[in-house]
Amino acid sequence: MAEEFAFPFEPYGVQKDFMKNLYDTLEKRKIGIFESPTGTGKSLSIICSALKWLKDQQEHQARKLKEEMQRDKDEDEPDWVNEQYQQQKVQQLVSDKQATAEKAVRRQKRVLKSRKRFKRDNFSDKENMEDDIVDLKYSSSDGSSESDSEEEYCTKIFYCSRTHSQLSQFINEIKKSPYSSVKVTILGSRTNLCINPSVSQLKSNNLMNERCLELRRSSAARKKNDDEENKDEEKKKKKKGKCEFYSSQKVRDFSSHILSEVQDIEGLVGGAKEAETCPYYSTRAAVPEAEVVMLPYNMILHGDQRKSLNIRLKDSVVIIDEAHNLIETINEIHSITIQEKDCITTHRKLAVYLRKVKARLKPINLLHCKQVIHCVSLLASSFKKIHFQKAPRTYLLTIGDFQTKSDLADINLFDLVKYIRESHLAQKVQGYEDDVIKPTTDVTIHSRSVLAEISSLFTALTNADSAGRVLVVCEAEGSYVRYISLNSEDPFLPLLRECRSVVLAGGTMEPVGEVQQQLLASSSRDVTLFSCGHVIPPQNLLPITLSHGKDMELDFSFEGRKKPGTFQEVGNILLDLCQVVPGGLVCFFPSYQSLTDCKSILQKSGHVDKISKIKTLFCDEAGSKNSDGILEQYSKRVRSAKGASGATNTGALLLSVLGGRMSEGINFSDDLGRCVVVVGLPFANPSDPVLQEKMRYLDTTLKSSEEGRTPGQTYYENKCMKSVNQAIGRAIRHANDYAAIVLLDKRYSSDRINKKLPAWIRKHLRHSNSLPQTSSMIRNFFKEREVA
Repeated sequence: MAEEFAFPFEPYGVQKDFMKNLYDTLEKRKIGIFESPTGTGKSLSIICSALKWLKDQQEHQARKLKEEMQRDKDEDEPDWVNEQYQQQKVQQLVSDKQATAEKAVRRQKRVLKSRKRFKRDNFSDKENMEDDIVDLKYSSSDGSSESDSEEEYCTKIFYCSRTHSQLSQFINEIKKSPYSSVKVTILGSRTNLCINPSVSQLKSNNLMNERCLELRRSSAARKKNDDEENKDEEKKKKKKGKCEFYSSQKVRDFSSHILSEVQDIEGLVGGAKEAETCPYYSTRAAVPEAEVVMLPYNMILHGDQRKSLNIRLKDSVVIIDEAHNLIETINEIHSITIQEKDCITTHRKLAVYLRKVKARLKPINLLHCKQVIHCVSLLASSFKKIHFQKAPRTYLLTIGDFQTKSDLADINLFDLVKYIRESHLAQKVQGYEDDVIKPTTDVTIHSRSVLAEISSLFTALTNADSAGRVLVVCEAEGSYVRYISLNSEDPFLPLLRECRSVVLAGGTMEPVGEVQQQLLASSSRDVTLFSCGHVIPPQNLLPITLSHGKDMELDFSFEGRKKPGTFQEVGNILLDLCQVVPGGLVCFFPSYQSLTDCKSILQKSGHVDKISKIKTLFCDEAGSKNSDGILEQYSKRVRSAKGASGATNTGALLLSVLGGRMSEGINFSDDLGRCVVVVGLPFANPSDPVLQEKMRYLDTTLKSSEEGRTPGQTYYENKCMKSVNQAIGRAIRHANDYAAIVLLDKRYSSDRINKKLPAWIRKHLRHSNSLPQTSSMIRNFFKEREVA
């Protein structure tokens, strides 16, 4: 099996099964849901299986072409005629291949040449003048894409994950694999890829997008003026306003370099800085020829983003890793939020724009522009029409109700959206910002184009979507309107229809039924369900549910937390565990508020002082911008405690939050996480109007479970357990790791809750109803590991 998939070492049984099932899924054009716990080599298994399939696919296409040529022989013709025909076809194919190869060689030579010289003044003025106009084929989500690329667009694998750091980790795995010669490009945001200081220093991705587009528009306009006015000295000086890192020639050259070797984002950015060219557009220019395209999954899940990136899904494979929150992610990226203050500012910008260009507009465009201004005015005033009270209030409306209450019901929004898009009105209006907002030296002067977002909102309002809702929040500090999509399946269907295969992978994909119901129900394609156990031996894992503390039953529900002594029980338990757990202990709370409340009570009761004598206490506070610093200090303390002989301090205790900054994507391997404690269950606020509406929507569209639970109730529980499953997976990170997991709450002992835990944890789960019993089990567990 290792030889078949070119696995770099002898694979575990779960890895063999994973690769075999994934290859079969891709070959048979199926949908796959793959669950493989962190530490089981999921990334390497994906690489070796998927790239083995891609290589086989390429060889199959070559054989197929050869067979087609063979079938073209005419049996009635003499052999010499057929031979001559075959030779001509072969020569044509060879000629085409040679032309492609020569083109690649020329591009690579330019790359090597640019890498040797690096300085911009080594590129002639003539070359810069010819190439200043931006090639927009791979522009990003700014709506600037043009015609399809003329480059050959080969069969490819799109690998998507949640963050750029996770993509970088996957690239490093490719480098170490036998498939390191594959052509890879990685797409990212300007935040990660832009090297122009006047853009990269801005404070948000939206600001960066607008500034980048502004510089490019200036480049194009000034080049045109220079050509027409013989490039006089004054015009040359003004060229300083363009982006100095972009020329289409250098972008093409650097895209060849990107495909010549597998590189992570840091390597790409470093190379681009040396070559003084734009990595952001170079990575996009490499897409057609790339065999593997890596990108954050919001870029491929949104239709407009795919279009702007010129991503073609037909016959390609999409692998979405870390897909445990895919449903929530789809809903989130299809939501649109507009602030009331931004509506007012945009209305003023439009008025200034119309006043200055009115004389030059055609009558039909003048009419459309006035209608846009009117609609933006209606949107800005809708807050006062909907909200009559003085006290803050939240309103959740259907699309029809919102249109009626905001007086937008009788307006043809579809035509207005078309006009905004085709006239590039959002970009034009943005240039009149200084006439509306007082000048400032702050670099954030270039604000996002709210009109583009308003246009997206109008588009959503034109859809007769029963799953669409509009949330209007009226508050003294700032009101806003938010479009919400309750339906995750419709935006996901284009992927299922166009792709050869779609694979959803994650360390924890439970509950799988939710994914099938909310994303795959309308698809008739076969689905591969694969879930494997962990590669660690059973004796290296001790999961325990604890339903009773030192003095009382553990109930961390909203009502239970109000009982006197509840959080003191957490102090009793943590104090006991600190005495028997070596190294690092991580404790997760349901919310930042509960963490703060508990810490305050434990300080007053003296538990914090007692714990601090055994383990140094660290806490991830709400709103803290120093999470990385806290994690670094925690790690340093754990490692230093291990190296100190006879020390009374045995490590560190970290208090964090489920669903927070340290509950996903953080590696608490080995001594950093010898024990993970979860306090209670992180159920969402049941009075949240959006959550209530989502539950009602599911109740009306899906069937109840066999246990009699409504789809809304099931969704509510699943949402909670996903956070728990992500947190408890932080401890076991490789085959030789070991850890204890303690779940504090009587509700964890119920079958309905613990069956939603990952299978590899559930089958080893032990139930305890006393703290001494739990402490004894954990003490013995670590003693056995010391002997082993």
